[in-house]
Order: sequence, then structure tokens, then C-alpha cells
Amino acid sequence: MPAAALPSPIRRTLPLSHQVTMELRRAIVSGDMGQGDPLREVALAEQLGVSRVPVREALIELERHGLVEFDDKGRTRVPVLGAQDLEEIYQLRLALEPLAARLMAGRADGAVLAKLEQNIAATQRAKSLPELSHLDAEFHDLIAYGSGNRRLQQSWEALRYQVELWLNHMQKRHLVVNRSTHEDTVAAHRYLVDILRSGDADKAGKAMHEHIVSWRLMLPQQA
Repeated sequence: MPAAALPSPIRRTLPLSHQVTMELRRAIVSGDMGQGDPLREVALAEQLGVSRVPVREALIELERHGLVEFDDKGRTRVPVLGAQDLEEIYQLRLALEPLAARLMAGRADGAVLAKLEQNIAATQRAKSLPELSHLDAEFHDLIAYGSGNRRLQQSWEALRYQVELWLNHMQKRHLVVNRSTHEDTVAAHRYLVDILRSGDADKAGKAMHEHIVSWRLMLPQQA
């Protein structure tokens, strides 16, 4: 397997802590930093070419999104998601996403629908399972955004990187994208977009509910 793509030195174009957050989030969600790996401030600061302050700020921000754990001595690591974690993520998705779909269908936002179509086209072209999972999460981002409910969006943002983290963890077990993985994802997302475009809020909520339940069947009994 190729060497892990660890965090790269930061280019100072955005606020430094924001750049560090994005780079560490990418490395964690992609699986380049594995579950349970320690996150040492000094080593990360040296690798990224920054001081410890923006690294510390980034780790605190990533903890809010469930991508970093602090122990009682202040040491940090990438979390290990077990069966209970997966069940809790599933339950929250089931609460948030059908509502988001209902609200979006009722608003008929053409710009968001166009972005969903672009996402599906990109999903068809995906060449790796991590890329596929990233686009899958992005698809659901767009529906949360399209809901027009700011608090729902904030709740989804707190969860979505944990969803992508686990998808990447599962995908590394399979190593390759097979044709049915693409076809199933694309077909399910196209069906959802067709219903969202119809403006039928009840049908959209039900379709999203069924989509999340089908995701639940993928969960192992143990991580």
C-alpha cells in the first residue's frame, strides 16, 4: 500500500488555525491518520511548520466534531469508533436527514438541485472508495443546506465528519470500488433527487428515512 499522506506544511493564506484544522481533518477523515493514533502537538506543529497554538486550537475544534479525543491528562488521539458509536450516529442521521429532505422538497431550491446533480455525476466518476464516501457525505451536506433550517445545518455539521470517518474505515476493508458500489449509490441518490424535485415533502422524508435505514444494514456488530 502507498505511504500515508500525512499533514503537509501550511501555506499562510487563511487564518492559521483554520488551515491547520482543515489539514488535520483531511488526514483523519481520509484514514491517513488511523483510529487510535496519538496526536502530539509538538510533532504536529513541526510537521505543519506552525507554532503549537494553532495546533491546539485546531484539536479543540476537531474535538467538537468528534474527530479528536482528549484524555484526562490532555493527551489527544484519533477516536476509535465502536458499535455503540455507530448506532448513535445512525440514530442522529435518522432524526436529522428525513427532516432535511422534507424541508428541502418544500422549498424547491433549483440551485441546490443542480449541485446535487453535479455531485451524482462526480460520484459516477469516483475511482476510490474514500473518494466515493467523501462525495456521499457531500450529497447529504447539500440536502442539509437545502433545508434552509440553520439549526438543522449546525447539527448536521457536528455529525457529518464522523459519518465520513467511519465510511472510510469500512471502505479500507474492501480496498477497491466495485461496480455495484457505484451503481447502488448513484441510483439511490438519483431517486432522492427526483423526489426532492417533485416537491412532495412527505415522500421525500420517507425516501430519506428508507435510505438511512438501508445504511444501517451495512453496520457490523463490532467495529
